[in-house]
Amino acid sequence: MASKQEMKDNWEQISGFVKEKYGEFTDGALRQVEGNSQKLIAMIQEKTGQGREQIEAFVHDVYEKAGVQCSHLSQATSEFVESTGESIQRGYEQTTQVIAKRPAESVIAALVVGLIGGVMLGLSIASARRPEPTWRNGWRS
Repeated sequence: MASKQEMKDNWEQISGFVKEKYGEFTDGALRQVEGNSQKLIAMIQEKTGQGREQIEAFVHDVYEKAGVQCSHLSQATSEFVESTGESIQRGYEQTTQVIAKRPAESVIAALVVGLIGGVMLGLSIASARRPEPTWRNGWRS
């Protein structure tokens, strides 16, 4: 992980790469986030509207070009993915437990949900096939 001092030492080079890609950043704006990669990412995201992962990848490349190791940039993303995976796993385990405890109710619930979904799909397909009546059709009848 890069120290703030390493980032500040290489800041001229880092800010040069950022200004080259995103011309709208001034020296003053970049000085406000000097040495703080998270603030730099947030500032780029706010001004450009790009996705965080894309900006993190760009900043990571810029820091590597400047000779700064910055493996900590994707740490927040990794933690989010890990917590989401754990949450999905817990949901799956709870679902299997409910199905094991109440198999008949689970089968009935699945049938009802499938039936309702099928009816809704059928109605939406049928309504797309029928043309909407126009004022001309009203006069002909």
